[in-house]
Amino acid sequence: MTRPSPVLLVVQVAALATPAGCRSGALPTWDETTLEAPAEGPAEANADTQPEATPGAADGAKEDAPPAGEGAASANEPGEAAGTEPAPKRETAEPAAKKRPKALPKPLYGKADATCGKGPGIGRPLASFSLPSPGGKTISPRMYRGRVLLVNFWGTWCKPCLEELPAFDRLYRRYRAHGLTLLAVATDEDPAPVRDFVQRKKLAAKVVYKGEGEANRYGSDRFPFTFVVDSKGVIVASYRGYEPRCMGQLEADLRAALEARRR
Repeated sequence: MTRPSPVLLVVQVAALATPAGCRSGALPTWDETTLEAPAEGPAEANADTQPEATPGAADGAKEDAPPAGEGAASANEPGEAAGTEPAPKRETAEPAAKKRPKALPKPLYGKADATCGKGPGIGRPLASFSLPSPGGKTISPRMYRGRVLLVNFWGTWCKPCLEELPAFDRLYRRYRAHGLTLLAVATDEDPAPVRDFVQRKKLAAKVVYKGEGEANRYGSDRFPFTFVVDSKGVIVASYRGYEPRCMGQLEADLRAALEARRR
């Protein structure tokens, strides 16, 4: 029986020691390693089965370069085992500065009369309600939470109301981009005259009708009456009756509430 050559034995032992799937003389790199999932049925379309996005690819974030003196490990150098995720990169970018809101425009009215706007109700929360608009929608103050409200109780039968509401609408158009909403609550039961007045005057206000019950809750002895409501839902100014001399103070109260909302 012929003995195997020693050289042949060394070659056979080296062949057995070479791991399957790897090339002799080099460890597999991350790009060379393919992880195959076991065969399963169709995956459901939900967050658990979707692949994770590459960091920075979706939001346009720029990846940080490695620290000075450090580079990528070569295939022949000791490093992380194949199949492990690379260490997370450090974030160095500072968050973007918060955009400041635009400054309020110049007032429409001049001198403010500090004796105006001191009626009953100040410091109380505005009572919530849900009333129909002439167009068939249901409107509630809750829909404008976080905004400053100018709430006007009026009616088409009230001549001073028909002068006051268009003046309020001009203020609304000037400040609505800064957080103001004009909510005009008509006590009319019939939507037709309310709709006609709104269309004729081209009002931008949020108008509802059937508001007599809501108006009666405040027990006002004068009509129309109006509240300035801050962004937290609290009445901060109260006006009873229509007095043109008070328009400057009303605008000042609105501007104060809008400035407080900005802070």
